[in-house]
Amino acid sequence: MFKLEKRSGKKSYILSARELSVAWSSDPMFWSWRSTPESRFAEVAELRTTSWLEIEGKIRTKILTPNTLYGAYLIMNISHRAYGLDFAPCEVSIVTEKKVEKGKTYLYHKEENQLKMETLVKEEDNEGIPYPSKREDGWMEIELGEFFSGEGNVDVKMSLREVGYRLKGGLVLEGIEVRPKQV
Repeated sequence: MFKLEKRSGKKSYILSARELSVAWSSDPMFWSWRSTPESRFAEVAELRTTSWLEIEGKIRTKILTPNTLYGAYLIMNISHRAYGLDFAPCEVSIVTEKKVEKGKTYLYHKEENQLKMETLVKEEDNEGIPYPSKREDGWMEIELGEFFSGEGNVDVKMSLREVGYRLKGGLVLEGIEVRPKQV
């Protein structure tokens, strides 16, 4: 899905869950694909159970606005039957031919009260590891990292990985948004 930012005229893209590489997403034991009226896409992926969570997306910079700083954001929600998502932080990364950016994030904070979840403020734990923030469209997002689009045509790989070997489920994945960062 393509859109233009109103203020700047710069391009943004949202890759649907179907356009992403999601470990074991074709196995109904691990993931289910379903439609939901809250999504802008025909289907979202819901994690049933796994001990290895790996989500990757790829975009080429030629379809983005040149010479622009972009952020990549995993768009997700948590189902009512979520479990194991708050145990360990995930590794996030952005990889281009010139740069590798890595970080950590949590998928969920079950003790977080409803008031905090309704704000658009990015929350962090005591070690500075962020939690998802609420979006205006009702979904939550996790920043995977940032990159500069430059003038060329470069592959940008965006990923989230949690391999804590503990069972987890209840993550609802809509996609990855790539949008210009406000500087």
